[in-house]
Amino acid sequence: MRHYGVIATEGDPMNTTAAALQAHVTVATIRTWARRGVIAATKTAGRWIIDTASLARRITIGNRRSRKQATMLDLAASITLPAANQYEGPQTYTPTIKERTNRRTNAHMTTVTNWFPLVADKLNSITDEGARIHAMNILATTSIVICDTPDADWAGDPQAREDGQLRTSYTGNVPQVTIADALDLAAQIRTQLAK
Repeated sequence: MRHYGVIATEGDPMNTTAAALQAHVTVATIRTWARRGVIAATKTAGRWIIDTASLARRITIGNRRSRKQATMLDLAASITLPAANQYEGPQTYTPTIKERTNRRTNAHMTTVTNWFPLVADKLNSITDEGARIHAMNILATTSIVICDTPDADWAGDPQAREDGQLRTSYTGNVPQVTIADALDLAAQIRTQLAK
């Protein structure tokens, strides 16, 4: 079988880097798929070994789904803010996605910071440049968290959904961007990262 310049024999193992290149996803996505059992993989000496046949099936499923989906988030989107003063240069913000496992609860958590470029259309509706920059500075201090298990501490919280599996530190201080917008993004990001 041949995919995107990577030659592999059906069922042969490959490392996460080769698998990511073949599937056109990040290495972190391959690790998530392996950890969640989306693709057949074994962990040897701390490294994931991916089954090529299983990955090929996942790529086929992803191709079918991507044809059905209208839009995907551009997780590499960025916004550059002008320098705040004469001593600083412009700041560029791109969504940052970090994954970790809580040692105490064994819950897998994905934290997204600098997520506001994903709502650029809403921010661009702010006509006053100073107000728009202020809104982006507010959003730059917030995060979105996606957890694979419910968290009773977040149950019923207005900044969370699904008993805390989707939550945000954003409190709705920017009228053009609601807490619901942040939580909708969390759901979209979760879906997109699971592919």
